Amino acid sequence: MKKLLLATSAAVAFGGVALAQDLTVGGFLEFESHYGVNYDAGADAADDQVTQLDFAVDGRLNFDYSNSTKSGLEYGAHFELDLYQSDDDATTSFASLPLRNNVPLLAVFSDVAFGDVVEFNDGYVFLNSALGNLSLGDTGVAGEAANQLHVPILPMGAMEVDQYALFAEAEQIFYSNSFAGIDVEVSTDDDGHVALGVGYGASLGGADVELGLSAMRYQTTAFGPTTGDVASLAGSLQVSAGGLTTGVNYASLDIDKWQTIEYVAAGLGYEIGALTLGAGVETGISHLSFLGDGNETLSTAE
Repeated sequence: MKKLLLATSAAVAFGGVALAQDLTVGGFLEFESHYGVNYDAGADAADDQVTQLDFAVDGRLNFDYSNSTKSGLEYGAHFELDLYQSDDDATTSFASLPLRNNVPLLAVFSDVAFGDVVEFNDGYVFLNSALGNLSLGDTGVAGEAANQLHVPILPMGAMEVDQYALFAEAEQIFYSNSFAGIDVEVSTDDDGHVALGVGYGASLGGADVELGLSAMRYQTTAFGPTTGDVASLAGSLQVSAGGLTTGVNYASLDIDKWQTIEYVAAGLGYEIGALTLGAGVETGISHLSFLGDGNETLSTAE
């Protein structure tokens, strides 16, 4: 999926309003006007180019409560109310992935919402101390790998994979800390899924360099009658200087040694005030093997 998008956005943000002694409300509201051209090298001639113009409103309210004990232990809670309004029904999935009983083996959705959406997200409680930060709730899955498309507004058909976290919607216990400039995070849910993230950032010659790694491994019966191993690995490299940002990322998912899904993306973005320009390319490939025969039975380059 090759795409080039131009976008402008105007944002109004407010840093926070104290409604109670330790409760703060903050957030932002954006009006987005974007135009994009989506080139799909694998599509039919009639569909290999999609031109898209859309207006949208994106907003969020953050509710944060925090307090601390006399010994210095900080505790609190966080949740968000997200708003997205658009006439563009732009959800996307791996439509070309192999099917089982007419259901895709794996569906990955982008961050582009569909229609009008208002929902609560990312609700969790936390404890912060010198030993690290512990969060419980809708924290997301641990992982420092980041997508590098750098396309400001995703078109229909975009995959935008950071990592393959099949349990991303599950409630998590999430721990994070930093050691010698290296960020480390670990998460687990009530099904025993464990994920790890490692990140590092540094300034080199006027440029900011960020490295990210995500990994997870667990067992599941979701893809067959017997218990199978699922493993995922992802990594990213991003370099920023001034308003220019570029990078590349890779993610892979191995399902019990009979299906492997790989994803690669690279992009270049530039910000000039409220104007954001971006171009990116991504490719997803699925490999299948049956009865020990390793054959690539499906390959999609988008």
